[in-house]
Amino acid sequence: MSGIHGLRIKRWRMDRPPLRTADEAASYIYDVGFALLFGDRGASLPALREAARDDDSPLLPTGWTEDIERIWTWKDELPLMGRAWVGRFVAARQSLVSPGLLALLRPGESEQALILGALSPTCRKVFERVEAEGPTSMRMIRQDFGLDSRASQRVLAELGQALLLTNYGTAQDGPGWPSCVIESTGRAFPAQDPRPAGERRRDAALLLLDTMVTADARQLARAFRWPRKEAAAVLAGLADEGRARPGADGAYRPC
Repeated sequence: MSGIHGLRIKRWRMDRPPLRTADEAASYIYDVGFALLFGDRGASLPALREAARDDDSPLLPTGWTEDIERIWTWKDELPLMGRAWVGRFVAARQSLVSPGLLALLRPGESEQALILGALSPTCRKVFERVEAEGPTSMRMIRQDFGLDSRASQRVLAELGQALLLTNYGTAQDGPGWPSCVIESTGRAFPAQDPRPAGERRRDAALLLLDTMVTADARQLARAFRWPRKEAAAVLAGLADEGRARPGADGAYRPC
């Protein structure tokens, strides 16, 4: 294994023994800043599943292997511990974000007002419900808003991509599997960087460069769901500050 892919595998700690505890998982997210829950086909981003993969894990009665059961449990535990935001954000996929990176990416009050105004009516009502009542199970949300499974997933995706709500454990409030609980990001992770958005975004982009080893505007825009022009401007700003250097291929590396 060589080249950028090999450097990323090493940076993403996929050449080490698999993660086995929630503390190890939290430390991993703190180190890489963000990770998909399950990796994509091209292994283009860090993934908790791959960092915890153990091909010798026994098969459990649930039909899952023990290593998959672990990461599914961590997905529910880490937000409750305040150690990782969980939702559909990075590359529009189920992902985990460290509190430090979250503080850089979260919209400020004026930005949040604009985001709330652009939400679909159902998403805005769901957000207002959770803001008013605290952690709420998705079973109750589906029941009270008349949402089927597909519609409820669209709501979670829209609110997650805006970083307004986080997964927040589970609740056994009905038959079958426990229901996902959601909570407002601001209450679950109150720390927020007070600096202007431009400064915060440059720091967030620099963190991505460190995690990705090298990345271009397309990769930055995809990961953090920024407009491509904005991603390019942020990377150019880092280069102007002497914190990143561009390559001939249009990708940037941290200095």
